[in-house]
Amino acid sequence: MKVLLTGGAGYIGSHTAVECLAAGHEVVVFDNLSNSSLKSLDRVAQISGKPVDFVQGDIRDRAALRQLFADYAIDAVVHFAGLKAVGESVEKPLWYYDNNIAGSIALFEVMAEAGVK
Repeated sequence: MKVLLTGGAGYIGSHTAVECLAAGHEVVVFDNLSNSSLKSLDRVAQISGKPVDFVQGDIRDRAALRQLFADYAIDAVVHFAGLKAVGESVEKPLWYYDNNIAGSIALFEVMAEAGVK
């Protein structure tokens, strides 16, 4: 099974990638690297001994998501992409709503278009 991990370069996403790879799944990570690092994916590859496909992009970018689903035969999605700093979310609530809510909606719409549940 090919699993898409949005926000997969973050702490939780990278640990999920290790577990998915250990279970025999292929992993594609989609992340904008705003609060994560490619170093975590290097560690995933070292730990698992398996490659991780990486696509840099913003979860709100429907065109990038459509291209991702066109390029990879995604079977399942685990959605971790999102902003998470509490203090900043109080200072910039609309930015957080746009990223976290509108981004999730964009992902779900493209998943539906691609026939991925």
